[in-house]
Amino acid sequence: MMRGHCCRVARVAVALLLMGAPAWAWIPGWQEGWPSPQQMLQGRDPAQAQQFMNWSAALEKNPRDATALDNRAYLDMEFARKGLYGSFWRWLAAKDLEQAIQINPNDFYAWHNYGDLNYNSGDLWMMNDHSNAQRAVTAFTKAIALNPQSARSYMGRGWAYLTMDDQAHANADFDRTVQLDPSLKPSIISKIKSIEERKRQEAAAKGTLNQMGRYFVERTARNEEECAQAHGFWTQGECRISMALYPGPVQPYEAQPGGGSLR
Repeated sequence: MMRGHCCRVARVAVALLLMGAPAWAWIPGWQEGWPSPQQMLQGRDPAQAQQFMNWSAALEKNPRDATALDNRAYLDMEFARKGLYGSFWRWLAAKDLEQAIQINPNDFYAWHNYGDLNYNSGDLWMMNDHSNAQRAVTAFTKAIALNPQSARSYMGRGWAYLTMDDQAHANADFDRTVQLDPSLKPSIISKIKSIEERKRQEAAAKGTLNQMGRYFVERTARNEEECAQAHGFWTQGECRISMALYPGPVQPYEAQPGGGSLR
């Protein structure tokens, strides 16, 4: 039944294309302005691409098919992990999972995968924004309430806690993970090292950005040309010299005592 329906959808798609209709019009959830389905599926595993089309066909027939939403979201997430167009695939996965949860609030798989999706989407570390990690914790907590024996849900929540520097809750979740499934211990250790390394890199990057934002004003440079000679940047009527790229003034534009301001 599903195979026949998929064939009908494919024929409809061809007809729409011949009439000049956009390719995204026959895939539920696809947004105008996105790359075409053909582009985003190019180079993907043929079996997974076919499964994606099959589940999309099921959703075209019944938009409230929670099983189709769960399965297509899993494929969306797989596509997001590999190759191009990750942000588009993550957006589609999020919408599929949010709709599945709305249809069935007790859908363990939707909650777990929504937690995984948010955790893997990363945080806006430059702004110290942990919104994705917080959503991941909430989703994994829902999944654990539905299935307290899900070791991977505890592990995912532990990673999200660790991302937010909540070591106590992270350790508790990791301990519970190993109790439920000792085989996951190497994965926990590997991911902890990865998170710690990422945090070190983020801290270094923040330091660099903060340093690059510091400058002093070279008062003796009175125009853009003189500012360029002093290795500065002329803006808002003053010559600003980066403390990161150029730590101090040189002759003949040596700053007078009290003449420069450190920002």
